[in-house]
Amino acid sequence: MSTIQQMDHRRVHPEQEIRYWMTAPAITVNLAAPLSEALALMREHDIRRLPVVIDTGELRGIITQGDIRGAEVLRAAGMDLLEIADALKHIKVYEVMTENPIAVQPETSLREAALLMREHKFGGLPVVDENTFVVGIVTESDLFEALVLYLERANDIKG
Repeated sequence: MSTIQQMDHRRVHPEQEIRYWMTAPAITVNLAAPLSEALALMREHDIRRLPVVIDTGELRGIITQGDIRGAEVLRAAGMDLLEIADALKHIKVYEVMTENPIAVQPETSLREAALLMREHKFGGLPVVDENTFVVGIVTESDLFEALVLYLERANDIKG
C-alpha cells in the first residue's frame, strides 16, 4: 500500500490545491508490464516517471527513467541494442519499481507537495483518491507553472 501523506489541510485558496495543477489523467503502467512498455510510454508521452498500478488502477509503485537506465549499463557491458531491447522485454516493471511511493491527494496544497518533493528529492508525486486509485500526477514542471502564474499576478498587482 502506498504512503499517502496526510497533510494539514488548513484552509487554502482552492487554486492552491494540487487538483488544479496536477496532470490528469496520469499515464500509468501495470506492474506486470515489461520494462520495454514502460520505456515506450515515457518516450511516447515525453515523461520521466510513471505511477505503477494493478489492474483496478490502485497505486502500487512508481518507475522512473533512472530506474530503467540499467539498459545503459547493459550497453556498457557489451550488449548491443537488440540484446538490450530483448532484455527489457523480459524484465517486469515490478522488479525495478519503487514500491509504496509517497503519494498526495487532490486537496493537498501546492506548498505541501513542494515541501515533500524537496525533502525527498522527488521530481513528481502520484496523486490518489481515498481508495489509492491514481487520479493524476504532480511534477516539478506543474509546480513551476504555478509559481510563474503567482509571480505574474504579484507583478500585475505592483504594476
